[in-house]
Amino acid sequence: MTLFPDNSQFQIWVTTWQRKYNLPGLFYVDLWPLGPTQLVVTDPDLAQHFVSPNMYPKHWFEARALDPVVGEGGMITSNGAHWKYLHKAIAPAFSVTNVRALTPKVAEQAMRFHSVVEKLAKSGEVFKMEGIMTALAFDVVLKIAFDIDLDAQTKGSEALDALKAMTGVFHKERDATNPFTRYKWRSVRLKNRAILDPFVRKLINDRWVAITAARDSTTELGRRSGLPIVDLLLRDRIEEARGEGVPPTLDAKFTEVITTQIKTMLAAGTGTTASTIGFIYMILSENPDILERLRDEHDRVFTPGTNATYAMLQETPHKISELDYTTGVIKEALRFFVVAQTVRTTEGTSITSVTYNGREYPLKGQMILPTPHTMHMDPKYFPNPKKFDPDRWSRNESPANAFRPFERGQRACIGQTLAMDEMRIVLLLTARDFDFKCEGLKPYAKPAVDWQDLDLVFGDMAYQDNMFEARPRNGMPMRVKRHM
Repeated sequence: MTLFPDNSQFQIWVTTWQRKYNLPGLFYVDLWPLGPTQLVVTDPDLAQHFVSPNMYPKHWFEARALDPVVGEGGMITSNGAHWKYLHKAIAPAFSVTNVRALTPKVAEQAMRFHSVVEKLAKSGEVFKMEGIMTALAFDVVLKIAFDIDLDAQTKGSEALDALKAMTGVFHKERDATNPFTRYKWRSVRLKNRAILDPFVRKLINDRWVAITAARDSTTELGRRSGLPIVDLLLRDRIEEARGEGVPPTLDAKFTEVITTQIKTMLAAGTGTTASTIGFIYMILSENPDILERLRDEHDRVFTPGTNATYAMLQETPHKISELDYTTGVIKEALRFFVVAQTVRTTEGTSITSVTYNGREYPLKGQMILPTPHTMHMDPKYFPNPKKFDPDRWSRNESPANAFRPFERGQRACIGQTLAMDEMRIVLLLTARDFDFKCEGLKPYAKPAVDWQDLDLVFGDMAYQDNMFEARPRNGMPMRVKRHM
C-alpha cells in the first residue's frame, strides 16, 4: 500500500476503492488477519439506518480502540442501560442553550490562545499547530467539566502531557505484531495513565467535597443550567442517595465511572477541534480570497479589532450563531478531513441481514462501517467535491444524511455543538490578526487519487495520520506572522 503516506487513515482507502471500482453503497472488505470482515456503508440513507442505537449497538472494536486510553464503560463505547444513564446525565451540559452560555468562558481561553500565537509570531519559530490547539482544547474541556482554569496553554500540564503520550503511542501498541514492541508501548501508555487518572480523580473529589459541604446544596440540587459537567453527575448521585434515605457517598466504583467519562471528553474533545483548526489554517494559507471573506464577516457581524470583538462576545454570545460563512469554512474542513467514524454490529440482536436495492446482505459477524469521508467526496451528494467551497453550505444542495463528521442519530457526538462553537470562537479571535503558513511541505507532481488534489499543494499533509483518531501529519508544523 504505497499510494498514500504510511499509516494513513482507513477512510481514504475506502473512498479510493469505491471510486476506482465503482462500488455500490455497501460492500464487504476482508482484511484478515488484521481484523474482522467489514461491511462498508457509503450510502447516506443506509448509514442513517445503521446508526439506530436500538437496532445496531456499538461494535466491540470501538472499545478495543478507546478503552485502553479512557477506561471501560465510556459514553462512546458503552451500550444499553449504561449508555442511556450516561446520556441522560451528561446531555444537558451539551445542549445548545448551555453551550451558548459557555461562550464567554471559551472566549477567555481563546484569547489566551491568541497570546500564545502572538509570541510565536514575534519569535518566527516553527511550531506544531496540533500541539498548541490541543492545549487550548484541554483547557476548555476542564473549564466546562470542573469550572477550573488550568492554563495548560502557557504553564504546561503534566496531565496534558500524559494524555498526549497515551493517544500518541496507542496506535503503535495496537498495531504491533512483535510482542516485545507491544509491551514497550503498553508500558508507556500505563505509565502515563498512572499520571492522568489520579489527576482526574482529585478534581472529581474536590467537586464532591465542595457540593456536599455547601450549605445550600439541598435547595440547589434542582438547578441544572450552567453547572459544570461533573456537578451534574455528582448531584444525580446525591439525589439518588437522598431518595433512598441514606448518606451520599462517593465510592471508588462511581468515581471510576466519572473518571472514564472525563477522560473520554478530554481525548475526544481535544482531537477534533485541534485537528480541524489546523486543517482550516492550512487551507486558508493558500486561499486568500476565502480568508478575506472570513475576516470581512468577522468585522461585519462583530466589530473590527480582536479586543472589541472579545468584549462583544462577553455581552452578546448569541451572535456567534450569525457567523454563517465561518461555519461554512469549518464544515468544509470537516468534510475533507474526517476525524473518526462509528463501528456498529448486530451482536446481541436478532438481526441477520439488511436489504439494499432489492438484494439481501448478511450481517452476522460483520463490523458495520458507515464511512463519512467517502460520502463527503462523492459528487452525487456534494457537487464538485474537490473544491473547498464554504458557500455550498448556504446553497443547501446536499442531503443532510450525507454530511456526518460527528455521525448522526441519537448517538452522534454529544459534544459537537461545543466543538463547532469553540472553532468559531477561535477563528473569530485569531483569523484577522495572524497569517499561518505550513512548514516543510513537499507538493506532489501529480495527484495520488482522482477524488482530491490538495496533495498538489500540501503533499503528504493532505492525508491524515491514523493514530488515536485521524490527525494532522507530524502535528502540522507551521510558522505564523502578524497580519498587516
